[in-house]
Amino acid sequence: MSNKELADIFYTIADILDIEGVKWKPIAYRKAALSISTLSGDISEYYKGGKLDKIEGVGEGLGKKIVEYIKTGKVSKYEELRKKYPIDFNSLRQVRGLGPKKIYYLYKSLGIKNLDDLKRAISEHKLRGLEGFGEKTETNLSEALGSAVESTEKRIPLGFMLDNAERIVSDLSKSGLFKKVQIAGSTRRMRETVGDLDILASSDKPEEGMRFFSKMGEVSKVLVSGPTKTSVELKIGLNCDFRVVPDESFGSALQYFTGNKEHNIKLRKIAISKGLKLNEYGIFKGKKKVAGESEEGVYSYLGLDYMPPEMREDTGEIEAAQSHTLPKIVDYNEILGDLHTHTNDSDGADSLEEMVSEAKRLGLNYIAITNHSYSLRVSRGLDDKRFESINKRIDSLNGKDGIKILKGVELEILKDGSLDLSSNTLSKMDFIIGAMHQSISKDRKENTDRLIKAIESGKLSTIAHPTGRIIGERPPIDLDLDRIFEACEKNGVMLEINGYPTRSDLPFDLVRKASNYRIKFSLGSDAHRLAQLRFIRLAAAIARRGWLTKNNVINTYSYEQIIKLKR
Repeated sequence: MSNKELADIFYTIADILDIEGVKWKPIAYRKAALSISTLSGDISEYYKGGKLDKIEGVGEGLGKKIVEYIKTGKVSKYEELRKKYPIDFNSLRQVRGLGPKKIYYLYKSLGIKNLDDLKRAISEHKLRGLEGFGEKTETNLSEALGSAVESTEKRIPLGFMLDNAERIVSDLSKSGLFKKVQIAGSTRRMRETVGDLDILASSDKPEEGMRFFSKMGEVSKVLVSGPTKTSVELKIGLNCDFRVVPDESFGSALQYFTGNKEHNIKLRKIAISKGLKLNEYGIFKGKKKVAGESEEGVYSYLGLDYMPPEMREDTGEIEAAQSHTLPKIVDYNEILGDLHTHTNDSDGADSLEEMVSEAKRLGLNYIAITNHSYSLRVSRGLDDKRFESINKRIDSLNGKDGIKILKGVELEILKDGSLDLSSNTLSKMDFIIGAMHQSISKDRKENTDRLIKAIESGKLSTIAHPTGRIIGERPPIDLDLDRIFEACEKNGVMLEINGYPTRSDLPFDLVRKASNYRIKFSLGSDAHRLAQLRFIRLAAAIARRGWLTKNNVINTYSYEQIIKLKR
């Protein structure tokens, strides 16, 4: 059982009900599926605690199906529908341009059940003869197929698995069987998606520790079991390798298993050039071990400054560490507020008061409430009058619980580059996020000109999720990013780093590129419910992977300083 599996079941039920022309229910299933996929804990914990009704979108009917899944591992409604529709909706829906009805049409016409069938049909040009599927559509589907295949290869957005990984580490630490326990691999580097989980520990009782790990509640299946390494399948849908090493080798093992591969290869070359041997057990001079108890000691012995895990991607960090020119990247503890959130006044799940209270509980000093503007009807966008009303509520709450609130908007940039609300309304906002969600062109110049016109309006504070990508679902908008960065620099407009797991936008490599311009960055969780406010940490991780310093990130500014930035 896993949150992901249950969410996929609900998504598939929604797709099939769409095909059958059922009204409203598909929306309910998808809403519940989204909530379940972003829960910070296992769905069974909510059941045991009597809190299923606290999950957004889960009413009595869907609650019963969740209970059935927890008790039996199945949902009878899903099993019944799957007999009628033997289609792998979970993988095919990842292909951009395929909705439920098109997927079913391909099945009825060509017997396409999965990605392999689709790939074969495209290679044989079978789609071109179907109604609504010309040569251009076939080409577009072929291009989209690659990212869909990648998204189904058990890669999970970091934000959907990190809480589970940290809970496993916490339980291992509390067991008393280990001296040290640490997440390693791409999860420790805070990559946007991860294909597996690596955990490293040191212990005087490795075999007892391995038995404890194998029986943890998060484990669904033991794949390989040994005295120092155990591989399991986790309920969240990832494989996990758990290694136990001697305490005196913990630092070198942690460095080695954190990676990345190219970073480690360069380190070994440096070691060889100094007449040393570097591996997961330590640094050796001949047969004598000279370092390895700590990561800092490993890097120091090689003549390098310590590099935070987020920087270890072989993008110049080793050379900077050699010349002692590594920047002091922004620290997670330096992030004072969240500059992109939504409430149930538009498409969020929780009230203004609840979002503010949760932000306070998380230790934030301020939060920007940035509901969608009017033209984004699918997200129940607010018009000028409704923004006036919510802003009055913000004024009445501001500062009362020791947390400040910024009046904001995620402002739709219309097709011609104009903005969605009146100048009068915008003049009363503290933080304005410009966003393009609709009518995206396939023409790079048209998209770029549209965005630059908005940037030059003098109204925007920052650009929301600038590339517009959704990992595994939608590629980036075709934009001339150099022109965008130049326009932002010239007009004093910031770029957002959006921490929502499937956005993670700007990606870290573009953050590095944009930082060469005189541009500031804003961080936002893009939270649409209370539990998603934790995604601000993921935005901070991308900032760190992009080598941003405290001065580059305005979330390190005080509320008063941000208010002064208002144009």
